[in-house]
Amino acid sequence: MKFCGEITYFPPDTSVHSDICFNCNPQSEDKLMNDDYRQFLHNCLDEWLNNSNGTGAFWLGNPSYFVEWGN
Repeated sequence: MKFCGEITYFPPDTSVHSDICFNCNPQSEDKLMNDDYRQFLHNCLDEWLNNSNGTGAFWLGNPSYFVEWGN
């Protein structure tokens, strides 16, 4: 499995941004997702829900999906 991901939000007077991709490095092996990484993604979603106040984004997936979806 490979996918891109991002968490970004804008609390007052600062910004938070992290890429949370999985196996997206061209040199990476196609490793299986383990429970620790799955929990990391859940924690990132919780962080966004708790701190974003609806700003920014939390997403996982294939970025070309949105380009292709609009056509």
